[in-house]
Amino acid sequence: MFGRHHACPPSPPAAGDRGAVPFDPLSLPRLLVSASTTSSSGTAPSVSALHAAGLKLGVLPTSLPASNALISAYSLADLLPSALRAFSLLPSPSTASYTTVLSALSRHGRPQEALSLFAASAVAPDAELLSCLVSCCRRASAFLPARAAHAYGIKNVAALAFYASAGPALVALYARHGKVGAASRVFGCMDGEDAVSWNAMIGGFAGAGMDSEAWACFREMRVRGVRGNARTAVAVLGACDLESGRQVHGYMVRSLDGCSKAILWNALMSMYSRAGCVNDAEQVFMEIERKDVVSWNVMIGAFAKNGYGGRALELVDAMVRSGMQPDSLTFTAVLMACCHCGMVDEGLAIFQSFVSVLGLVPTMEQCACIVDLLARAGRFVEALEFIGQMPLRPNAIVWGALLSASRMHHNVEFARISFEKLVQVEPENAGNYVTMSNIYAKAGMVQDAKRVRMMIDREELAKPSGQSFVESV
Repeated sequence: MFGRHHACPPSPPAAGDRGAVPFDPLSLPRLLVSASTTSSSGTAPSVSALHAAGLKLGVLPTSLPASNALISAYSLADLLPSALRAFSLLPSPSTASYTTVLSALSRHGRPQEALSLFAASAVAPDAELLSCLVSCCRRASAFLPARAAHAYGIKNVAALAFYASAGPALVALYARHGKVGAASRVFGCMDGEDAVSWNAMIGGFAGAGMDSEAWACFREMRVRGVRGNARTAVAVLGACDLESGRQVHGYMVRSLDGCSKAILWNALMSMYSRAGCVNDAEQVFMEIERKDVVSWNVMIGAFAKNGYGGRALELVDAMVRSGMQPDSLTFTAVLMACCHCGMVDEGLAIFQSFVSVLGLVPTMEQCACIVDLLARAGRFVEALEFIGQMPLRPNAIVWGALLSASRMHHNVEFARISFEKLVQVEPENAGNYVTMSNIYAKAGMVQDAKRVRMMIDREELAKPSGQSFVESV
């Protein structure tokens, strides 16, 4: 059984004094739900105060409905440790308790931990818990546990209830793993008039890179007269080329009544960006009434990927002026823009600003961008100095960027330095040996080239398939 950590909850505030509690104890679950769904900075203190009041009234942790509501409330308030602590104090967690805590773990990006927690339990899952488990399997890409949950659901839960709750996640997971037949069979057991069923099928195909199947499924949905929603458009846009994407754009305008959800228009911008239609992406961006940070990041990324580095930098400035706080993805997107356009000094200034002014901690990918930016400009000494000052231990991405730039500039000295480091961090990657051998050969250092090639045979490494210079750059 799951090992409980018998930690005490936070000390109740003075406002939680029994005499000051202005509510019926039976209303605590409802109050917790209300507090957790309030979009304000006072959510966490409100939940903590209700927790303290529930303890003083003796409602917590004895009442399972109140305890489950408390776990959910802490999760929604981004206080997962408090949610897990509340769960650990339950004397006998119910099926609903497990559903709540597993949902909390999955919501916070820990689906594998959720699956491990359930595996250590002795609870018999109902349709709702099975749905939660399958959703965790989908997020963790855990195919075999999902099949086990599917088999259990078929044997122990009414088919209609099981497929109504767990069906969408099963379809998405099976499709993502290329199990088209299994996904289709599950889809056939679901409500064919429900957009959720179709969204799962379309999204599953798109997530598996099966773009034509996703598009065919979307067209079949329309032929059957099933009305889609914003999620339908988001799912199919991930599988669209420019022509089909324009059709979906028209469908959105006609059928979704000018839906204002940013996630929908962000997906449309991303499609136009992939197709290289930056002006169309920018037009969509300008029409979004309530831009979120993803909207800004997608548009900055569109400029970056399509060679408009200056425009990307201008948009970051506009983002800050609008009051929107850049995040780590903004940081990555604008550094990529500088790399693509060779804007070395601008990239260094951006890096310094985001780290020193905004307080962002650079990721390995962002550090690799700076190394790539400097080295491609031929500033190898600065690139190596930057690597030495990194707050993270440089990995293969960083040293690989230096090796790639060394090859481009035919710089044997720095190629050798980066190659030696790469042999240490990823000795099994034959591509590094081939690249170094080619650099030696290009420099006329035939014996060194042969020596590196012999290392491939000695280590029994599989040589990568051939690439043209354009492909490899």
